[in-house]
Amino acid sequence: MKRFVPITAALFAASVLAAPAVFTPGTASAAGEKGAKTAVKDEKPVSMDQLPAPVRATLDKEAKGGTVGQVTQETAKGKMVYEAEITKDGKQRYVSISPDGKVVKRESAKREAKDESKK
Repeated sequence: MKRFVPITAALFAASVLAAPAVFTPGTASAAGEKGAKTAVKDEKPVSMDQLPAPVRATLDKEAKGGTVGQVTQETAKGKMVYEAEITKDGKQRYVSISPDGKVVKRESAKREAKDESKK
């Protein structure tokens, strides 16, 4: 039985060394594991010409009487949205639109900055 002691000791040592990497909070992958604190967010700027027609129509409706600033295509938690900065009546706000043209979220610039600072 002494022959198995070094293997057991090696396995024990390996598990002790690997435990911090496995059980560290916030290290869950963005693939949907429970406990994930932040999702991988992929975003890229897009022009109005690159937007799908339903998104462009919704954006025009949302920005009526205002101007559309930067538009980005974002993917988080496996879902894609288009986020646009709109300036209307002297106030900045953000609107997130799904590819089918539905408004997913409306947010003031102040709230957007606050949410981004938490990440």
